[in-house]
Amino acid sequence: MKIVRLTPAERAAITRKWRWASVKAHATARNAKLFTKYALGKVGWKVVSLDSRKGFEYKGVVDLVAVKRNNRSPDELMIMLVQVKGGSATVTKEEIARLRRAAGHLQVKWNVAQKPAKSVRFEKSLD
Repeated sequence: MKIVRLTPAERAAITRKWRWASVKAHATARNAKLFTKYALGKVGWKVVSLDSRKGFEYKGVVDLVAVKRNNRSPDELMIMLVQVKGGSATVTKEEIARLRRAAGHLQVKWNVAQKPAKSVRFEKSLD
């Protein structure tokens, strides 16, 4: 097996190529998420994004959580877990199975917030 040595200029060109690909991929993901939020908002869903502090996606399968109140029974909420795909990426059967499992593991908690003075008190601990 012959070892190929690259010149510094060739290595820099490869680095630039992959960095630019990464920038384009992140921009496509951001754009896909923005349009998904817009489409869900148009039909009455409130959307929360599960991005990191710097705006990048986590490893999990769930990208967005959408919540909608039932108009006929206002105490009922519908919750939708959404995975967003952008560009030429397609959804695989494994990702659909992971999303279904995530929906099955959904935990719902409740709490009551009161603000009598300058602080907020919660009925239950926020743990």
